[in-house]
Amino acid sequence: MKSTPNKNRYLFIAFFMLALSYSMRATEDSNSLSLSINCPPDISINCHSEIWNLSIYGNATYTYGYYTFSAGTPVVNYYLNSCNQGYITRTWTVEDYQWHSFSCTQTIFVSSSGPGGPIITWPEDVELSGCNPQSSPNQLAFPYNFPTWGYSECGMLGKTYSDMLFTVNDQCKKIMRTWKVMDWCQYSQYTGYKIYSYIQVIYLINNTPPVVNCPSDIAIESYDCQNGILESAPLIVQPGSCGAQFEISNNSPYAKSNGNNISGVYPIGNTKVSYTIKYACGRAIYCSTNVVVKNGAKPVPCCLGQLVTTLMGVDTDNDGKTDNGMVEVWAKDLNQGSHSLCGNLPLKYSFSKNIEDTYRVFTCDNIGANKVEVWVTDNKGAQNYCISDLIIQNNAANISNCFPKPTEPVVPDYRVQGRIYTLSDKALPGASIKLESLLPTIKYTISYDTTEVLALDSFINMSGYKLYRYFYTTNIAEKRDSTLSYKIKETKSTGSGHYLFDSLTAENIALRLSAFYSDSVYNYIDNNDVELLYHFIKGDISFSSFHQYLAADINEDGYIDSTDLSALASFVKREIAGLPGSHQWYVVNAKATFENPDEILNSRVPYYIDLDSVSKSNPDYNFIAFKKGDISIDPNTYNQFISEVRVRQNPKYRLIYLQTHLNTMSLLPLNRQSQSMQDSQYSIPMPRKFTQNNSMSATGCILLKLIYQIPRRVYYSGD
Repeated sequence: MKSTPNKNRYLFIAFFMLALSYSMRATEDSNSLSLSINCPPDISINCHSEIWNLSIYGNATYTYGYYTFSAGTPVVNYYLNSCNQGYITRTWTVEDYQWHSFSCTQTIFVSSSGPGGPIITWPEDVELSGCNPQSSPNQLAFPYNFPTWGYSECGMLGKTYSDMLFTVNDQCKKIMRTWKVMDWCQYSQYTGYKIYSYIQVIYLINNTPPVVNCPSDIAIESYDCQNGILESAPLIVQPGSCGAQFEISNNSPYAKSNGNNISGVYPIGNTKVSYTIKYACGRAIYCSTNVVVKNGAKPVPCCLGQLVTTLMGVDTDNDGKTDNGMVEVWAKDLNQGSHSLCGNLPLKYSFSKNIEDTYRVFTCDNIGANKVEVWVTDNKGAQNYCISDLIIQNNAANISNCFPKPTEPVVPDYRVQGRIYTLSDKALPGASIKLESLLPTIKYTISYDTTEVLALDSFINMSGYKLYRYFYTTNIAEKRDSTLSYKIKETKSTGSGHYLFDSLTAENIALRLSAFYSDSVYNYIDNNDVELLYHFIKGDISFSSFHQYLAADINEDGYIDSTDLSALASFVKREIAGLPGSHQWYVVNAKATFENPDEILNSRVPYYIDLDSVSKSNPDYNFIAFKKGDISIDPNTYNQFISEVRVRQNPKYRLIYLQTHLNTMSLLPLNRQSQSMQDSQYSIPMPRKFTQNNSMSATGCILLKLIYQIPRRVYYSGD
C-alpha cells in the first residue's frame, strides 16, 4: 500500500513526456506552413459616397496553409476636414502560431468632386398689410423668413441677405430682398467660393380702403336752353391711416378737369359721373353721382300794366230794367309780347297755374281796380306770370247801384312760425331757419334810347325844279329789361326753441322752410352710443324710429355696418377730428313718418317744409333735431328722467335700469347666459307711463315697475 504514490508519480511523468513529444512533432509540422494576409485594394470615392459603413469597400483575409480566414475587424482612422475631404485608412493585423504579426492597410481617398450641389428652399414672396409692417426675417413665419436646405456631406453653407426698398407712396412699398448662400467647401482659385443667389419680393401695402362720402345727386337749371353751369365742391377723402393722400379722378366729359372736382358746363338732362379713388398699390374704389340739368328758362311774361274796360248792362230779373252788368275778359287780352327764350311755342295764357283758366267774368262786384295774374305756359309745361291791373268801369251802361266798394287797408300781419326741439321735447335755441320762395319774383325796368339821325327830303319849287334838303330827326326806342329774384328771410330760434317770420306780404307763391344747427362736434356722443351701435350690428337690438337709423348711418352711405362702428369708435377715442359725411345735425320736419323706420336709409330725408302760400291762419311748422352719432338721441337730458325696472329677488336674473324718451315700453325677456356684459346698453320699445307689477313667468320674463316716464337707454348693472 505504501508504493501507490510513487506509482502515480511515474504514470504522470510518462503521460507528460508523451504529450511533449506530440507537441514537438506538431511544431515541426507548423513551421513547414506559411501565413499571408490579403488587403482590399485602395479606392477613391467622393464626399457623397458612404464613408461610415466601409465594409462595402471590401475586407481583409489571411491564408494559412490550404485555408483562408477573415482578418477580423480593422482599425479605422479618418483623416477628413470639415468638408469631409481627405482619406480614411483601414488596418488589419493577424498573428501566426509563433506570435509573428502580419498587417495590411487599405486607403480610401475622399474628394469633394461629387455630382450636384445643395438643394436650397428659398423664402417665398409675401404681401404684408399695414403702414409699416414688420418685415425682418426674424419676425416673419415660415416659409417667408429664411432659406433652408438639407444636410450636405460635401458642403458647409452660410446665408446672408440685403434689402432694397422702393416706395411708390406711403401706402405702397416694395422690398427686393436678395438672399445669398455660400458653400465654404466649394472654392476655386479662379472664381472663389461658390455662391447661390435668390431675390425674394416683399410687398408692404395698406389695404384699408378710404371712407368716401359720395355727394348726393346734384340738380341745377339751365337758363340758355342748352347748358347749365355747375360749381361743385371738390370730393374730399380724409387721409388714410398711413397718412397718404389718395388719387381721385372723375370720368365726366363736361368737367373742367378730371381730378376731384366735377365743376363744368353740363347739357340739359342727366349725366352720371363716377369718381375713382385709388389707394394702396393700384387698388381702387368707386362712387358715382348724377348731375341733373333742368330747363330753367321759363317763358318771359309781358303783360299790360293796366287795362280799362266797361260793363255791359244785364237785366237779371227780366223786368225790362238794367240791374247788373258783366264783361268777359280773356287772359290773352292782357298779353303784351310774352315770349319763350328757348322757342318752346306755342304759349298759353291763363289767370292761374291752371291752363284752362283762360277767361273770367267780371260784374258789379268787381267795379274798380282788380289785380290779376297773367300766367304764361310754354309747350314744355314751364310757367311764369306777371301782374296786371284790370279796371272795371260802369260808364255808358248806367247800371244803378253799381259802384266801387270801399277797400280796407292791407295790414301786413301774415306770419310763419313754429318751434325746433329735440326728440326729448327740449327746446333747441340758436338754430338757423330760412324761409325762401320757390318761384322767382320778376322785376321789369323800362328805359328809352334817344338818337338823332340825318334824314333826306325832297320837294318841287314854284319853278318846277325838284330840290333836296337834309335835316335831323329824333328817334325814341323803348327798352324793357327783366330781372329774377328769390325772396329769402332768415332768423334764429329763441331760448324756448320758437321762431317767427312776421310782417309778411300775402302772396300766392310757393314757399320753403328749412333749418340748420351745429355745435361742438363731441357734444352728446360717447361710449354709450358706440355700445348701442355695436349691439345693433350684432343683431341684439333694433331701432324703433327712423331718427335712430339716420343717426347710426355714420358715413351716410345708406347702410349701417362695421364701417360706421369703426368711425364712431375712432371719433369717441379722439383718433379722428370729426365724423365722416356732410351732416353733423339733422333737422327734419316734425310730421315726417315712415311705415318702416329703416326706409329712411334709402329715402329722401325730410329736411324741408313746403308751403303753397302764406295765410293769416298758418299752423305752427315744427322741426325735430337730432345729432348724427348720438344714437340714444337724447341731448341734454341723459340723467333727468330715471326709472327702475326691478326683478324679484332671484339671483338668476339681473337688475335693469331703463331710460327712454320715445314713450314706448314693453316687457323684456332676459336670458342670463346671453347677458354676460356689464354696463351694456340696449334699446327697447316701452309704452308711455306704463306700470305693471306681476310675478315672473316660467318663461323668464322679468317683472317691470315703471316709476316715471324715462329717456330711452338701458344699463345692465351685473348680477
